[in-house]
Amino acid sequence: MKISKFLNMKNSFSIFELILTLVISSIIIIFSSQYIKEIFLENQNVQTIEKAKIDLRSTKIFIEKNIQNIDKISFSNGNLYFENSKLLNQIKDFKIVKNSKNIEIHINYDDKIVQTWEFLL
Repeated sequence: MKISKFLNMKNSFSIFELILTLVISSIIIIFSSQYIKEIFLENQNVQTIEKAKIDLRSTKIFIEKNIQNIDKISFSNGNLYFENSKLLNQIKDFKIVKNSKNIEIHINYDDKIVQTWEFLL
């Protein structure tokens, strides 16, 4: 009789351990999944911003190389053009201010990056 009670207690404890292990594992999996999702979304945002920075740097270098033809740059419908060829998309604001010594360009790229460039003449 005592052995039977002991075996029943041992089985009950084993089932309790199994249930506890399943609960802890489930919690770990749920939180890990949420963390991985957050990391994925953050990386996606960072990638978008870094691509925008690369686009802006390339445009800046292009303008710097063609500073003598600055009058050929135009802005319309959210696009930046150079001699009617599309230079950059998703521009919210673009202004060129010319002085006798320098040219200042203010650019707003998709409300994510706002920069002011200054080029000496």
